[in-house]
Amino acid sequence: MNEYHVDCKTTFLKNNSKLYWQFNCDKIWLTLETPHGRKVTINEVPVDLYGYTYRLGFHLIKEYDKSILFRSGCPANGPCSYTLIDKNTGKTIDDFGQLICIDTEIEGNKKYQFDFLVYFSENYDKLKIYYVNSKKILTIPFSTKRNNLNAVTSEYQFTNMKVQGNILTLYYTRSDNKNSNLKINLKNKKYSLYK
Repeated sequence: MNEYHVDCKTTFLKNNSKLYWQFNCDKIWLTLETPHGRKVTINEVPVDLYGYTYRLGFHLIKEYDKSILFRSGCPANGPCSYTLIDKNTGKTIDDFGQLICIDTEIEGNKKYQFDFLVYFSENYDKLKIYYVNSKKILTIPFSTKRNNLNAVTSEYQFTNMKVQGNILTLYYTRSDNKNSNLKINLKNKKYSLYK
């Protein structure tokens, strides 16, 4: 099992916690071990689905100051789920649907490099930029209908994002195959506290 579908290497986090997969005949599980030796199971996959652990189980995306972001629940061609976990306790902070440009290689860097997450509001009429460390959100009016994004998973129509100075630029391909972009001033003071 561990040769192809489960990375059995231990990941060491900046706060000296450890992440590692384990398995037995019944299940595969991801453990967060705190610096004090406390072990918390933060994800499980049934052993009969071991071949899909990379898509179904937690896959580490990024470590933040106090939390870690995981991708999971990815069907073969559909959106994934994302979970933010407190890296000191192993408790879930929040769950997200498909994030924008989370798995896009940006300027040769395959790891997600930003201190924020970008995603659509529930009604797909706003973009939200969530700063993970401060728990603040910048909300930007952006309708998928008005901007001609009508794919089954509109998040996949975004192809890249860049930050230059205080400006975040999101590049996307409209449903009529025209390329477009949205520029957002990240110094906008219209933040709200998360949730």
